[in-house]
Amino acid sequence: MKILLTLAFAVSALFVFASPAEARWFTKCECVVKYEPPKGVVKVWQRRVKSEWETRYHCLPCGNKVPYKVKVVTYRDRYSDGSTRTWKCVVAGSYTDLGPVK
Repeated sequence: MKILLTLAFAVSALFVFASPAEARWFTKCECVVKYEPPKGVVKVWQRRVKSEWETRYHCLPCGNKVPYKVKVVTYRDRYSDGSTRTWKCVVAGSYTDLGPVK
């Protein structure tokens, strides 16, 4: 029974700590503001909300736009005072060109 409890704890710890470790693999994270929780407030969990492809545009000096796609992963942090923070990370190497200038 003790081995089973230890195994269950190890598996649950793997899921809890996998999201923050995975977030560090991405090169560019986007937050609206740098959030500093009040003194005494700690992060309870960090959860991956969704993963999707976003279409973005490079704006050229001539006024044209060049479309491209990047894979974006959205995360949500929950703090002990009940507040949440949502932020996005662009996956490294996910840049996909969508074609010629339009």
